[in-house]
Amino acid sequence: MDAPDPRRPGRTPGLDVAALRDLILVVDTGSITRAAAAAGVSQPAMSARMTQLEAEVGRRLLERGPRGVEATAVGLELYRGAQQVVRQVDRLAEQLGAGSREIHGSVSVGLPATVAGTLVPALLPLVAERHPGVRLELFESMSGYIQELLGRGRLDLAVLFRDDPSPRPGELAVYDEPLLLATAASVDASTEPVRVRDLRERALVAPGERSNLRALVDRAFAEHGLAPRVVADVESLTAMVRLVQGGAVSAVLTRSAAAHYAGPELALRPVVEPLLRRTVSVCVAAEFYEPRLAVLAVRDAVVDAVHALADRDAWPGITLLDSRPPD
Repeated sequence: MDAPDPRRPGRTPGLDVAALRDLILVVDTGSITRAAAAAGVSQPAMSARMTQLEAEVGRRLLERGPRGVEATAVGLELYRGAQQVVRQVDRLAEQLGAGSREIHGSVSVGLPATVAGTLVPALLPLVAERHPGVRLELFESMSGYIQELLGRGRLDLAVLFRDDPSPRPGELAVYDEPLLLATAASVDASTEPVRVRDLRERALVAPGERSNLRALVDRAFAEHGLAPRVVADVESLTAMVRLVQGGAVSAVLTRSAAAHYAGPELALRPVVEPLLRRTVSVCVAAEFYEPRLAVLAVRDAVVDAVHALADRDAWPGITLLDSRPPD
């Protein structure tokens, strides 16, 4: 057998962008069948593509089981790198077509439920007017999950909650808002401020511990050496509001969320000592890749849509921050 050539330490897999896109689809959907449907090919064809990709890499990338498909450690590493490669290729294609001066491309945007209901009706027509070649892919969920997807490079852009407006890489702080105690008006119609320590016996529903809202509430109680009496973790804003309307529990919400999902049947009280506020920022995954022109255009549209809503008093309770990006 010939001695190995030290100038060629190993075989370089012949990966292409199409194969990487397929891997991303499979990992994201957790299913060969669903990934095939999304790609517009048959299930056997997608399965064969994954087998070929594993042969190219020389390692097992996927574990197939009764609950679907999951990435192995090597597969997850390739998946993360594939996110960066695919987005860089998309950015290059966008730059090569920039001579038309019209921005094109798909932009995936993650939105917490408390933001989506107010922002989306203003954002869609604004993007369509400014950039008809841009296609929005909107994903609504609880803030903790959106943060996770952005951190994995699955989203181009996300609206996220922060504790303060401090500058962070890839982020623009857009507005802040107070957090209010929401209670069924039929049980307690008071709108007077309520101190955190006076809520120690109050039954609350709140999002799970990955949520920024839950972290703020937990920290406020901890300042008094207390823990909130959370009787249920609820990962749905609609469900939280419905439970509060039932009268047995309360929740900490924003004014805009309460107005959008409920109405006058909820009594809202400012929470003080400490005063609870949170900042809302629009974020890109700057640690993964340089944002494409389409992503930056949608980011600017998000900021402008929020400002337009606030200027006509269509977003109650928010305070705008000086967040418009430089020209």
